[in-house]
Amino acid sequence: MSSEIFNCLFRERADIFRAAFSTVSTDVFYDQENKCLRHAGEYGMYRESIVRDFLKFITPRGLDVSTGFIISAMEDVSTQCDIVIFDSKMTPMYEEGDRQRFFPIESIFCVGEVKSKISKLQFADTLNKLAAVKAIGERIKSPSVIRRMHPGNFDPVNYPFDLVPSVLICQKLDFDLSNIENEIDGMYSPDVQHRHKHNLILSLSDGLFSYFGPDGLNVAYPMVKGANLKHRIIWPGENTYTHLQLFGSFMFMLTTHKTLLYPEFSDYLGGIDGGFKREQA
Repeated sequence: MSSEIFNCLFRERADIFRAAFSTVSTDVFYDQENKCLRHAGEYGMYRESIVRDFLKFITPRGLDVSTGFIISAMEDVSTQCDIVIFDSKMTPMYEEGDRQRFFPIESIFCVGEVKSKISKLQFADTLNKLAAVKAIGERIKSPSVIRRMHPGNFDPVNYPFDLVPSVLICQKLDFDLSNIENEIDGMYSPDVQHRHKHNLILSLSDGLFSYFGPDGLNVAYPMVKGANLKHRIIWPGENTYTHLQLFGSFMFMLTTHKTLLYPEFSDYLGGIDGGFKREQA
């Protein structure tokens, strides 16, 4: 049994998301006379804010959604991420004067990119960018677990919930998709580990990209129990919300199952030397 109330609320949010992302943003920022975007930067920010609003509806309340850079105590710095889902209580957030935000990797619950129509080359570039950010999640200097689905030591190589999930959200994949499920692995650089590949790709026009396990069930992780899972594409039929409903369900699962680590402040500061002392007699 499903909840008709929740389904109605979800469809309402999905309709607002689709309309704003696909139609309103283009109508507002596209110059019909000159056939080009006006204020491309503002268009991108508006589109990303629409996505963040939708993500806040389908992820736990204790998480926040922003944009910025991911850093680690091992001197890693990511490229800028359109989507950063983070624990709002446990994340010390570093900001530069121009409001660029830097988030420690330990308390990140998901990263993502937002695109409109995307070419095959742009698609491959984005997948590899996300894989590079995801790989930073294994470079934790002093992993200290606050919350983990199953007891045990931090083990991102073998335990998918310890890795930061990654998602791509776009309006349309603007190339031939007739064999994409068999081509997508070849779009990654040869040095990318399978576990670092995307978790989800949501194309509003084309469907949802995920994986499937040996039992045939939908899976949102590229690697489970040491097995590299194969790609699956699910597109809407009579139910035009199918891919959005699956995306919402997967996003809630990815963010609730993700291991929360303690961002050790001293690891980021390094050794603290110097100064003077005076002590009680």
